[in-house]
This record gives sequence, structure tokens and C-alpha cells, in this order.
Amino acid sequence: MATIKYEVLKHNMRKDKTWNVVIRVTHKRVMKYIPTTVFVTRDELTSSFKIKNFQKKEKCEDILRIYRKRIEEENLEFNDMTADELVRRITRKDIVKPTFVDFVDYYQKWIKTHEDEIKGMGNYKTALNSFIKFMGRKVIDCNEITVRLMESYVRWLGDRHRAANLYCICIKRVFNEARETYNDNLDGEEIIKRSLEFFDPPVHVCTEKRAISLEHLRALAAIPDEERSNSSRNVARDVFLISFMMMGANSIDIFSCKWDGEGNITYDRAKTKDRRPDHARIVIKPHPLLMPLIKKYASVLDKKEKYVFRFNRMYRNPADFSYNLNRGMKEVGKEIDEEGLTFYAARHTMATIAFNETDIDKMTIHDMLNHQLPVYKITDIYIKKDFRKINEANFKLIDFVFNDMEKEKSGTHQDKHQGGALLTGDFLTNVVDTVVDITWQLTPQDINTRKSWNVEIKLAYKGQSKLIGTSIFVSENDVSEDGQLANEYLVKRCEALVNSCKERISRLDLKAAQYDINDLVNKLLS
Repeated sequence: MATIKYEVLKHNMRKDKTWNVVIRVTHKRVMKYIPTTVFVTRDELTSSFKIKNFQKKEKCEDILRIYRKRIEEENLEFNDMTADELVRRITRKDIVKPTFVDFVDYYQKWIKTHEDEIKGMGNYKTALNSFIKFMGRKVIDCNEITVRLMESYVRWLGDRHRAANLYCICIKRVFNEARETYNDNLDGEEIIKRSLEFFDPPVHVCTEKRAISLEHLRALAAIPDEERSNSSRNVARDVFLISFMMMGANSIDIFSCKWDGEGNITYDRAKTKDRRPDHARIVIKPHPLLMPLIKKYASVLDKKEKYVFRFNRMYRNPADFSYNLNRGMKEVGKEIDEEGLTFYAARHTMATIAFNETDIDKMTIHDMLNHQLPVYKITDIYIKKDFRKINEANFKLIDFVFNDMEKEKSGTHQDKHQGGALLTGDFLTNVVDTVVDITWQLTPQDINTRKSWNVEIKLAYKGQSKLIGTSIFVSENDVSEDGQLANEYLVKRCEALVNSCKERISRLDLKAAQYDINDLVNKLLS
């Protein structure tokens, strides 16, 4: 009996660095190969050269179904033919294509394949259940789905405007992928003839107030630390500020963002990376005001992965991370009198303040939000992205919001709070002129060629800070999983050095003399 399967021959790479998927027919211990119209890139293959791209796999399965049916029709039990004869017969051109494609069946397989890849997969499942309820059955031919049917579905949803927008986006996306899968076949026949090209999901106008004011944002930055070490409020406050200073990054992207090797933060936006040819990649140059928060939550153990933050160690998955953030945001909202505050407000706040307060143009803000406007989809394919403009705009925004906080002490929350522990003495909070803050720290991304870090002394005075190198080095074995220095001897050395610096500074009459931070650094080094 003949056997048939599709495979990629590793040694058959083409000049354009792609591989043609072939059908291997084995008959009477003789193997023959049939080329297909399916081509794959290295990114679409596993390490063992198995196809992992869902659409390409579906195309190959379709081809196999056609060839298997033809082999069955040859009744090989009764007809004696060679492998060459069999291949000639099953590759004839009078093949009859299937005319029915079950949309529900395809949709369910699509969900299973993308379960771990797409954020918000629950929305896709809910959309399918809603569409099945609308149709009144679980078997739906793709060729039944028309613009008119989708418009009827929207009317059926009634005043559920958000659901109409969300469900239609999900259904249209899966339908378009089904068309691409089934219509790209051996003979180029259009199996799914219907198209939703001219169907636009209804726009949902959000009336919910999500952005917070400039004054409330500054008040949020000044919320003091809770003494509890596992405070969800502390984390929510910090990650809200991280999101704002990372151009409104979503929690799932903060959870997984990485260093790019040049001191920049980069990630592919989880929400849209599978729908855009540029994978929704963004490169962010961290502002100096962001660095204290990066250091506070730095991932020092993931050397190979180069994660910026250790949230992937603090929480099981992005969903847990998001849940804890929004739980903490309720407490943050109470502190700044902002009822119903959610983490997503950071994204809206960034865009709103950028446009209304700093005159950053809308197109730049769209790029900062990592949006792609439909009108520019084709144009963007031909333009190599340069992230300098959005980073310059981001620096302008952060400077405006936080560097002027010292000048605006009249806000009610500014007088009430002294600021979080991480931010005090750095940039974002009020600092008493005669108070000098001295601490020691590690900078995770400054690992040297010997796989160790140099402990630095951080001196903060009059709203400015300076880092001073020391002779203390820390190896990987001295750092715990949560990024803390675990070697007690080294901790004592660091604390002793800090105490020594504090003692030397205490000898100075800061009120009588006009010292600046550079004067203090020179005193410590003299």
C-alpha cells in the first residue's frame, strides 16, 4: 500500500533562502517526491525542520487529502503499478476541489493552534460562540459568510456596541485566514469565493474616562511606599510609571520586553505582532528617569534571554501580572482620588498629555503607541523604521511631566506625600535641600567581561543624583533569583562603605556653604 506525507528537505534550500514543501510518495519501497506551491522560511520551521506555521500546515494537509483520495481511487490492491506510474496518475489536473469549508471547524482548529500566541484568545472564543448562537447551528459554510450576513449579525447584537466591534474583528480575521489557507491551493482555484474585504467592523466610541490629569499623574508618582514588602500598590504605582515612560506599553509587553544589545528596550507588541509585517516591533531608548525603576525590578539572572524586568519570575504569566496590577491600581486610585483607575489608563494618559500639553503631533503619538494606521499599511512596508523621532518625543514628554515637579509644589498631593522609596532622591519627588541620600546599588545591564558587576554608590542631593564606582565586585553566584545581593559579607562591605560616605558628608556644613552635587562627589573622592 502506498504511503504519503509532506516534508521539507533540509538540503534543498533555494537561493532566496526558502524551502519548497514536497509530497513524499512511498510505493513498493520506492520513494518519489512531488513539488507543491507551498514555500516556507526558516522562521516557519522547527529545529527538526517540521512546519510550525499554521496556515502552511493547513495547505499541506489539504494537498495530502487530495492525493490520498486519488490513491484510494486507484485500487492498488488490484492494480499493479510502479511508483512512477502512481505519481503520474495522482498528479493529473482533472482534480475536483472541495466546495464546502466548515468555518466553525476551521475556527476551532485556529484557536487551538494560536492558544499560547495571541493575547485575548478568550475574545475569539466568545466571538465564535456568539456567532454560532446568531446562526442557530454549529456547521457554517465559509461561502455563507457575506457582508450582508455580518451586517445582520451586528444588528442582532443590538446596543452591545463594544461586543459588535470586538466580535466582528475576531470573525473577520479568522475568515480572512481561512480564505488565504484554502484559496492558495495546487491549482489556484478559489474555494472560498466570498469576501469580507468591504466589511468594516462597527467602531466603538468609548465614553469611559481613562486618562488621568497631569496633576494626578504627578501625585501618583509621589505616592509613598507601603511598608509591606509584597505591596501590590507599590508595584502598581511603579509599573504605571514604567508604562507611561515606555510610551504606554501594555502589561504583557512590559512582562516580556528585552534589551537589544545597544542599551535600548525592545519588544513585538503582543496584541498586533501577528497581524503586521513588521511584527509591531518598537525600540525604546530608556530615559534617565526610567532607570531607577528598571534597576528596582531588573532581571539579573536571565542573561541569555536579556529580559529587562524580572516580572516573569515574580508572576506565573502575563495574566497574573495584569490581575495583580489592576488590584493594586484600586489602592493607587484611592490615594489620588481617581475612582475606577485601571492600569490601561497609563497608555491613555501618555497619549493625552503628549498631545494636549506638549504639542506632540498625532502621527508621532500613533507611532509612540505602536499603532499602524490602515491608510499607511502598504506604505509602511517600503519604509525602514527609524525610532529616533518617537524617542525624542518621549524624552520631551517625560522632561515636561517630571522635571518640572519641583516647580509645582502647590498641588494638594505633592504637599501630602514624600514620594516612593525608589523615586526619593532621584528625580520625581520633593527633596529637602540639606538632605543627602547615599545608597549602594548594582546595575544589571552593566555586567562586565568577567561576568561580574561593580557595586556603585548612588549620591542624591537637591533633586540630582550621581553614581560613584567602587572596588567591590559581585559575581553571579552572589545574586539571588529575585535579583538581590545574597552574599552577607559583600552586603556588610557595601553598608560599611555607605556609612563611611555618610560620615564624611556629615562633617560638611551644607546650610552655610553653597555645595552642589559635584562638590559632594569631589569631597568623597578626595
